[in-house]
Amino acid sequence: MPTPPAPAPLAPRNGADLVRGRLMQQSLSALLDRVHGSRDVLPHLAALEQALGRLGCAAVDKVPAHWLAKVCSQLSSLPLPEDDPPLQDLLSRLLDALEAHRAKDDGFDPERTMVIREITHSEFDAATKEQATTQLGEP
Repeated sequence: MPTPPAPAPLAPRNGADLVRGRLMQQSLSALLDRVHGSRDVLPHLAALEQALGRLGCAAVDKVPAHWLAKVCSQLSSLPLPEDDPPLQDLLSRLLDALEAHRAKDDGFDPERTMVIREITHSEFDAATKEQATTQLGEP
């Protein structure tokens, strides 16, 4: 009887990332199980837990940019054991992704950025007078 052909090997990177992500998921699941009600209170983290099982490490890259800070904050709020390498790896990857996102958005955008500084009363009076004359159309 002929031997069936060996299955095609997984691409090392994708297979390794999938396994690594599932290890992260197992550790995260155990942590969330220890903290009663955490999945209800930390929904972004619960969603990441599920995505890690499906996508592996790629789940971290799929976290929407506007959720990265929330996910990092939620994970950091839990009692992370220092002797759990998959959880430490997950936190590190999330923080790296957050930093990379912030580096892209580092430019000054006057529509999104507010600069606050203290001024004297006379500067405030001058600014309000200038604004009033500008709104009235006077030079």
